[in-house]
Amino acid sequence: MSRVKYVEWITIIGASILFIYIAVASWMIVSAIESPDREPDIVIEAYARQFAWEFIYPDGTRSSQLRVKAGQTVELRLISQDVIHSFFIRDFGIKKDVVPGRINKIIFTPTEPGEYVIQCAEFCGYGHYSMIAKLVVE
Repeated sequence: MSRVKYVEWITIIGASILFIYIAVASWMIVSAIESPDREPDIVIEAYARQFAWEFIYPDGTRSSQLRVKAGQTVELRLISQDVIHSFFIRDFGIKKDVVPGRINKIIFTPTEPGEYVIQCAEFCGYGHYSMIAKLVVE
């Protein structure tokens, strides 16, 4: 085998090992982010529609504000009633698409009491700019 062929094979094998390593490491990180270590304390449904958010609590209460307790693990089930939206809380670094016909989930544990802004980060129509809600952590 010529020297050039040897270098080509080493390059191909080395690149393959590197790509497999990156794929496995990425899969492990995404799996850890998507599945928390503990069960949620509360499950809330978040409905997105042009141009508002509506939150439905386990007891059936509906609100345009998301209210949770500090230290409480929250699972949000994101549901779109019309077009693609994107649930975004800048202060928590949370962003998840809300797609019609699909239920996406976000699990988070707020630690600091306060008020935070919830926005739609996907252009969803003429009134997109007004699709803002408030997260209140008590």
